[in-house]
Amino acid sequence: MKHTLLIIIAVLSLFYSCERVVNIDLNDVAPAIVIEGRVYEDSLAWVQIRQTTSYFNPDTQLCICDAIVSIREDDNLPDTLEYKGQGLYESSGLIGKTGSTYYLTVLYDNEVYESQSELHARPMIYSLTPISFGDFSGFGDSTGIDFGGDGGGGGLLDSLPYLLFVDLFDDPSVENYYLFNYYINGNFRTGSYIVGNDENAENDTLSFSPGPAVLVDLFDTVTVEVNTIDLSTYTYFDQLSDALRSNSFFSSTPYNPLSNISNGALGYFTALSLDSKTTIIMPVLPTFPK
Repeated sequence: MKHTLLIIIAVLSLFYSCERVVNIDLNDVAPAIVIEGRVYEDSLAWVQIRQTTSYFNPDTQLCICDAIVSIREDDNLPDTLEYKGQGLYESSGLIGKTGSTYYLTVLYDNEVYESQSELHARPMIYSLTPISFGDFSGFGDSTGIDFGGDGGGGGLLDSLPYLLFVDLFDDPSVENYYLFNYYINGNFRTGSYIVGNDENAENDTLSFSPGPAVLVDLFDTVTVEVNTIDLSTYTYFDQLSDALRSNSFFSSTPYNPLSNISNGALGYFTALSLDSKTTIIMPVLPTFPK
């Protein structure tokens, strides 16, 4: 009887441990400042400042309207940005210049937040090349993908969606990082941030595709913007994209991406330049022998 009682107690203890309530931190923390700032080449700088309890609950975001925001180019005097409403601060005279380094300072609630970013040379897009899924049989070893078909285009193959490849100049003497924006029929393709680096570049050319993240169809008008960014900005948007895709079934608990702004601020500050190109997805016409 004594042994039976011990077994029952042990079994009940096992069930109790299995039903333990586990509290998971989903980054709903005490209110934090969120700073997002950009210095574009040949454009006025801007910074947006909000207060939030989570990256993943926009309803909790509040605009901060009484911060002091300044940006300094290299060793020049800082430019104090003007408040425009809705948490947005804009420069009245600071315009981004390739090769310069920009220093951000935000003073709010007796706290100082700082960051810096270098504005790298403007990228140069050579071409936008749409490739039908059916055409991948001709790529074989280079992609590791075999979709079947004869690679010639036309007919049923042209009804398949297309992957869009961006060929751009990449300086082999430096490490380059890019942020890609896609507009399809005038609409920004949202859902994640698409970044890339030059580790797969050949000589001075990088051929980049976001893969299934951006699929286009026949007669779509597609505009691609390629932004040069620094390593800290690349890391931020890469982690942010991963965090936005995270869910309880396929990935880890959402996390705040690594900010390049000091003093525990969320967000990012970046200097960037861009090139853009537009194409219309057209069917591949069959070729006939002469």
